[in-house]
Amino acid sequence: MFKELLRQSSWYFAGYGAGVIMTLITFPLWTRHFTVEEYGILSLIGVTISFVTPLVKFGLHKAVLRLFSEFQSKKRALPESSFYTTFFIGAIALGIFFGAICIGIIVGLGPDRFGSIQTYNLFILAGLTFFISPGCSIYGHFLRVEEKANEFVLVRFVRAVLGLTLSLVLVFVFLLGLKGIYISALLLQVCLFVYVFWSLKRHKKFVLKSFSFALLFEAISFGLPLIGAEMANHISNIGDRFMLQFFLGTEAVGLYAVGYGLTSHLKSLLTVGMFVITPMYVKIWHEQGREKTEQFLSTVLDYYLMAAIPGIVLFSVFGGEILVLMASTKYEQARVLMPYLAAPLALHGAISIYTAGMFIHKKTKLILYFTASAGILNIILNYVLIPLMGITGAAVATLVSYVFLIVLANIFSSRFLTIRLNYHGVIKYIAASVIAVLLLQVITIEIFLGIIIKLLIGLLIYSAAMWSFDARIRQKVKMAFVRI
Repeated sequence: MFKELLRQSSWYFAGYGAGVIMTLITFPLWTRHFTVEEYGILSLIGVTISFVTPLVKFGLHKAVLRLFSEFQSKKRALPESSFYTTFFIGAIALGIFFGAICIGIIVGLGPDRFGSIQTYNLFILAGLTFFISPGCSIYGHFLRVEEKANEFVLVRFVRAVLGLTLSLVLVFVFLLGLKGIYISALLLQVCLFVYVFWSLKRHKKFVLKSFSFALLFEAISFGLPLIGAEMANHISNIGDRFMLQFFLGTEAVGLYAVGYGLTSHLKSLLTVGMFVITPMYVKIWHEQGREKTEQFLSTVLDYYLMAAIPGIVLFSVFGGEILVLMASTKYEQARVLMPYLAAPLALHGAISIYTAGMFIHKKTKLILYFTASAGILNIILNYVLIPLMGITGAAVATLVSYVFLIVLANIFSSRFLTIRLNYHGVIKYIAASVIAVLLLQVITIEIFLGIIIKLLIGLLIYSAAMWSFDARIRQKVKMAFVRI
């Protein structure tokens, strides 16, 4: 099973590597081309889309991950075409319905409520993507449960390249500014939708007469509590930016968004393998039972922390230097955010492990309860701390609310599955990370990209320390050399 996990994860890592290259192009490009205020508008629209997206998807994407194994194992009387057709049509219908509502709300509010006609028009352009994006994105979940990591990565890579190309042309050739980014996103969704429909028809997965209302209602009943849970989770992710806009204005949002966005790339790097985890543990549960599922999740969590802890420590200490390198000195004020954001975002990356017990037993209402509690706590803390501490207050609010969320997730999920934490391993990971940081403090590299070289050296030091501390690693490395 772990060989299969490694095989699929390698594809996702390859895709992430391509994504990093895109980020290395777009992140410094947008932060340098647009003003801090414009970048703040870009961030506000982005987080608004993130907040509304769970409502537009209506929980169907989560239901795909949970219900597919029942079709695959022939526990359902319906054919597999019913699975694909029902979810695809359901996603399109919900996208059209909620997309129309979103556009109606934006038009009803009018330009004055958005501060400027430019921001108003940008929100309308962004809202149009809701009409077709659910039908496109659900295809990615089909590929995940089918364990087609190669096609998943290829589709995302082509989408990223095409999106980048369109954005650059519209922003720098046609001089459309921020509008060019959202026009390119809309054109990209249209192209992707055509591909998804063609692919489903080609493989005979879309058969209109096999649509099942009963399956759609079952999927909605499973995913409905997760809508609130995802939206509450997004409040913890993005509520800080709305509060910053309210208290400090768009420029503060821009500064915070750059710091938060850069730290999110650490989380993205660590969670690449998580694309595989959910469909895999559901499959293990159906085929091998509770004990094997618990062993699998405990081992995956241990490996995740082995990678996450050095990432948190190194990013907390040196993240500010990376930020200045990537975004320029005009965002230097945001470097104070790195220590507060690295730990909560990185640890939150394993949320699919923490909530596995509730997901398997379809106790999605419990997920709603604790994510809503964390979201409310985040808003309260932002309201109190931002006037006292500025943008740092928003980062502290994120730290506290995420720790609260992770603790509650583990408490609730432990009723259904026992996921064991390797305490001795965690101590070793922290010790090796501290050793790496202490040694890096005496190393000075005064060249362009010097901080990147330092971080690579830090990872080598961490690896050497872990080789010394952990017999498991020595054994696995020796086994790998024997096989070679």
